[in-house]
Amino acid sequence: MNTPIVDHLWTKISEQDYISRIAVEQKLEQVHRLSRTISQAQGQEVANNVMKSGLIETALLRCKQFHDGDSRLIIDDLYINYAYATTAMREAQQVIDEELAELGL
Repeated sequence: MNTPIVDHLWTKISEQDYISRIAVEQKLEQVHRLSRTISQAQGQEVANNVMKSGLIETALLRCKQFHDGDSRLIIDDLYINYAYATTAMREAQQVIDEELAELGL
């Protein structure tokens, strides 16, 4: 990918400061745009396969809920969702690089 989504800012999501909330919001928007771009270019099925049927976004949303102070979530929820989103997004980036390079993402 020309601009990887998992970068230095992404790592801030797992921390517990004011930057974490900003980071998760920005990364959610990037993931959403990427999903939409793949869907428009290759179809929804391809987007679902690459982006894990929306589970990356869902995991990031749970991280955002933690940072927003949702009392139902504990620090373990943040770490579990962050770990899943990170692993899945890295896999998605690899698929994009290897199989969807023509999109120029």
